Amino acid sequence: MVRASKHTFRTVVFVAVLQGFFTLSGSKLMAASLDVGAVAPKLHITEWVQGEAIDLQKEIGKRAVMVEFWAVWCPPCKESIPRLTKIQTRYKNQLAIVGVTAPDSRGNTPTAVRKFVKDQGSGMNYWVAIDDRDQTTDAYLAAAGAMGIPHAFLVGKDGKIAWQGSPLDPDVENVIDGVIRGTYDAKTEAEVARKFQQLDGALGRRQWDVVSKGLADIVKIAPANELALRALRRVYLEEMNKADEYRSWARGHVSANRSNGRAMLVLGGVLMEVADFSQRMPDLALEATKAAYEASKPADPESTTLYAMALHQIGALDRAIVVQQEAVKAYEGEQRASAQAVLD
Repeated sequence: MVRASKHTFRTVVFVAVLQGFFTLSGSKLMAASLDVGAVAPKLHITEWVQGEAIDLQKEIGKRAVMVEFWAVWCPPCKESIPRLTKIQTRYKNQLAIVGVTAPDSRGNTPTAVRKFVKDQGSGMNYWVAIDDRDQTTDAYLAAAGAMGIPHAFLVGKDGKIAWQGSPLDPDVENVIDGVIRGTYDAKTEAEVARKFQQLDGALGRRQWDVVSKGLADIVKIAPANELALRALRRVYLEEMNKADEYRSWARGHVSANRSNGRAMLVLGGVLMEVADFSQRMPDLALEATKAAYEASKPADPESTTLYAMALHQIGALDRAIVVQQEAVKAYEGEQRASAQAVLD
């Protein structure tokens, strides 16, 4: 059994997108008795505010369940809601996200929760439940030694905890994808976390050659790791100013991982976000997003939309419109309307 405090709880914080740099830091956990690999505790719920009641035992063999803890007064929790809704929409019947909240003296009352959820409308499109006398909170957060919310636990189809961490973790969708497909490996995640931590000294000394090699090593064992892919782009293009070397590396990554839809989706997005026009690589972005699109049959709306954007970026407008129309059909509700608005 892998200790969550040492391995699967995210040990890396990526800050480059927000602050123009990134740092690595160890996670903070108190003594934990709930480990990754343990059977997920029962959900003790006094009220299901949104969605039918979920019994984790009855979900075994059917779908994964994410149990996420939040409160109405918590800004990061509010920040995570659109992302959780997007994830729930993407995985549909393969995943159930349950936002559990415990009444407290800070205004997180049942009435406030009901009003908050109602006000969110389709923007909070997953299960929401009110904890029964802190029993679920104690069984998960306290038992895992987690400090602070939002905090989530991903329960696999075997009924056991596969991962825990912040729903704002950039890599959480890769974890979910791996758990659903049965390819998630906690030992690999532990190795990734260890390698990130080993780069701390090189970062402080601004040894970019060492950092870039270390990040590339991480991507070799975790091809879809968004933290590493974004950091690697930044180091090559902004810190080292070696666009040709980055292009060579990115092309190799596409060649080696073309059938990995998630890896191609993340890389495609990273390539399309290059701010400096002179450093953009639309041909590689197109190649990566096309690979993601082809690997996501039946159509995954996110992959389809990104491929349409890449086509538009190179001026292939007719094909971009056709692909975007596929994305519209794949989306539901307000997301479908937003996808259609791109065409209108």
